[in-house]
Parts: sequence; C-alpha cells; structure tokens
Amino acid sequence: MAHGKETPRQKMIGMMYLVLTAMLALNVSKEVLDAFTLVDGGLVTTTQNFAAKNAGLYDRFAIAHEQNPEKVEEWLNKAEEMRRRSHELYDFINECKKEIVMVKEKDAIQDNQVMLAEVEVKQNTDIPAQIMVVEKKGVELKAKIDEHREYMLSLIDDKEKNATTTEAVEETLSTDIPDVDLEHRSKRGATPTWESTYFEHLPLAAVITLLSKMQGDVRNVEAEMLNYLLSQIGEGDIPVNTLEAVVIPESNYVFKGQPYRAKVFLAAYDSTKMPEVILSDGTVLDVEAGKGVYSTVSNTIGIRRWGGTIQLENEGNVISRSFSAEYEVAEANATISATAMNVFYRGVDNPVAISAGGVAERDVVGRISSPHTISRVGAGTYIVRPGAQGNEAVVSVYANLDGTQRLMNRMTFRVKDLPVPDAVVEGVRGSKGNLTVGQLAGLQEVRAEAKDFLFEVDFDVTSFTVAFQDRSGKWSYETSENSRFTGAQKNIFRSLTAGQRIMIEDIKAIGPDGKVSTLNNITINVR
Repeated sequence: MAHGKETPRQKMIGMMYLVLTAMLALNVSKEVLDAFTLVDGGLVTTTQNFAAKNAGLYDRFAIAHEQNPEKVEEWLNKAEEMRRRSHELYDFINECKKEIVMVKEKDAIQDNQVMLAEVEVKQNTDIPAQIMVVEKKGVELKAKIDEHREYMLSLIDDKEKNATTTEAVEETLSTDIPDVDLEHRSKRGATPTWESTYFEHLPLAAVITLLSKMQGDVRNVEAEMLNYLLSQIGEGDIPVNTLEAVVIPESNYVFKGQPYRAKVFLAAYDSTKMPEVILSDGTVLDVEAGKGVYSTVSNTIGIRRWGGTIQLENEGNVISRSFSAEYEVAEANATISATAMNVFYRGVDNPVAISAGGVAERDVVGRISSPHTISRVGAGTYIVRPGAQGNEAVVSVYANLDGTQRLMNRMTFRVKDLPVPDAVVEGVRGSKGNLTVGQLAGLQEVRAEAKDFLFEVDFDVTSFTVAFQDRSGKWSYETSENSRFTGAQKNIFRSLTAGQRIMIEDIKAIGPDGKVSTLNNITINVR
C-alpha cells in the first residue's frame, strides 16, 4: 500500500484491490495453469539448447588458445570468469524456484530441477510472495541481476561500436518495472518495487515460469557475450606466410564450342585487395573477389597453352608471380558399352558401362527409353532392366555442362527374352540317351540349363511327365509336380528291362523373368 498514513478512501481502494486479486487467483482456470506448464517446459528446453551451444563456444576458445596462447590468454580468462558468474546467477535462480516449490511440493523436485507438471498447488499465490517479497529473496535476486548486467557491460570495450551487443545485454537483463504496471500501481497510491511487480499476487505456476525465463536470459546473454569475446581475438583469422601463383580451371578438357574457364589467384591471398592479372598478350583480366577470371571459346581441337603474371600490392611493395596453364580441346564424344553384348535380356540385370571423355563421372548421366529402366550402381557402371514390351532400347548419355545437360551420344540395343533352356538328366546328353535300369533307378531330378548363355541364370523345373510303353504296346504316364522324380516314376524304372524305352516329356520350367517355358523331350533307351 501507499507509504505514510492512508485516508479511509485509500484504505477502501486498497482492500478492494486485495479482494479482487484474491478472486482472480481463485478463478484462474486449470487450462491457464496447464498452459504455464507448457510454456515452462519450452523455456527449460530452450535454456538447455543455449547451454549446449555455449559449451561449443567455450570449446572454440580452448582450441584458439592452443593455437595461439599469447593472443588468446586475456580473452580466455574473461570468458572463464563470465562462465563462473553466469553459472552462479543461474544456480541462484534455480534455488529460488526450488525454495518456492519445497514449501508444499518436495516431490516435484527431480535431479535438482523443478518439474512444474508435478506441482499440485499451481494456483497458490501466497508461497511465491512469502519467499520472494516478504523474505526478501526477490530483493537479493534483483541485486544479483543488476550486478551481472553491469559486469557484462564492463567487458564491452567500445559500446558505441558494439551497440547491438550492448543493447541486447541491457534489455535482456533489465530490472526496470514495465510502464504499464508502474502506472497501474501509481494510480492506487502505491510505490511499486521490482520484486512485488514480478512475484506478488501471481500464481505459483506463473512465478516458476517467470524464473525459468530469467534462467534462459542468463544463458542468452552468456552466448551473446561469448560471440563478442571470440570476435575480439580474431578467432577466425587464417595466418598467411606463403604466396604462390595458382591456376584452377573448371575443367582441363573441353569440347569444341564449349567455353574454357579458369580462376587465377595468389594462394593465401587477401580477398579485400584486388590483384592485377595480365596475360602474355597484354590482356588484363576481370577480377572477382581477389581472383582473375579467364574465359575463352575454342573452335578447333588440340592443346591450348596460356599464361601471364599476377601482381598484388602489399604495404607499398608489388608482389609479382608468373603462371602458366594448358588445356585440351576435343570433339564431343561418349562411349557406351554393354559388358556382355549389344543385347539386353528381360528378367536379368544387364550391366552397362557409360562414360564421356573429358567429363567427370559425377557429371555423366545415363538414360534409357521407356518402358525400360536404368540405374547407377557404381562409378560409370549401370544396370539395365528391360520392360515387358518392345524389341529395342535406346541408351542416351548426357553430361552436365555449365548447369545444363548436353546430349553426348546414344546407342540402340536389341531386347530379347531369355533363351529357352535345355532339359537335362544325369548321364544323358541332348534329347536322347542310353541308361541301364540301375542308372535309371538312381536318377534324382530333371534340370533346366541354358548352355553357353552369357549370364548366370537359374531356371526351375516345375513339372514333367514320364511315359513308357509296355511289351503289349500300352502306354502309361506318371507326372511329377516339381523337378524331382516321384516314387511311382522310380517304380516304373525298376520294372523296365533291356530294350524298352521311356520318354520324359511335357517338361515345364520357369526363369527369373517369370515366363514358363516348355522344354525339349528326353528319350531314354534301356540297355
């Protein structure tokens, strides 16, 4: 309330204000209090992120100190003292939060942190006021913030030159009372204090959230000042002690009609100083960011050589270095080669090698006509998978040149189905053979093999039929639904005698392309 003796009217207004505040506190909805919990969680996460980034900045200080102890020592000491003071203020605010919560909610403190979501009395307004206002914790906190702010400002040598950093520190760590609250308190005859403004008549959830925000401010200012201190030691400077003329062309191999470009500069140069680059014929090159840029178009093939001198003024002295370079102009060309032959087979991976002379592999792109597909599997190596339709596939080679794709070459390939494999049984070559009854009884399966085919392809026999004719001339048939001979088929073999004949027919096999083929019949004479 107001200082000195109050009039009855002032007492009445003050009492009404207290009653109104109490009513507001009692009527704070659960949703609002839960919102404070969400905000507090976000602030805590943000503060943790600041702390992690600050740790990285301190690591940069340590690295810079290792590289140049004499130059960095002063600024490293300031950074370490700033870290100590920042931790001290951060921890004091954390103790305030814990002290407020411990009055009623000791279990809400976990790992030295206040878990606002676990607090049951979020709406309580008495505890924060008791700790922060009556017991003067708020007064102590304000003094520490003021002291920390002034210390941070003392580290800034030229506040006018570093106005952005100065303003950030002053505003973030300000303990001024907001004008709105100051006007509101003054109207009712009160002289507001910083601690009463921020901690009196506010629910516990709001006070904890406010204190979390202050912790974030401490880390924020710490980051701002760390960046400032790093800038003061020139941590990003690169020592320069060697000068060497360097020519870096975009490519040493160009195509007729395509431009040749190269950059000429002094290694370990100062980009703020513009060198003069003079070619052997007296032409002066344009200079961009300390680099002379050379560009010319060649319409004839062959080796092209060029050179000149590069000059740079340094503290009144002119440094001059000679340079020379060469490049080759060639006709545009590309090579495409199927590693098997100029045929693509359906159902298998068809390897293709693609390259373009003078073009880096990463800038070469292989394409194929629809419905076929092509995919890169290695440096200059592609796999083609033909589609189900079409008898031809066109492979095209493009090169990325100057930001655009240029067609280098194309080649047409035939597309074929996989060849029909041969049916094979052990001991029989081709479609006819002679076996004993014992050899017949030992047969296990019928295989499908693509002889002399360039690819390793597996075919699976899915069914076949054994047919035989007894001495009366009657034919009998037994079928297997896979590649192996059945027991019934083997019984037939055992019943045979010399001079009889059997046939293995209607042999079906499926290849990797999913196509089912009917294979050749096999006739076996019993001997």
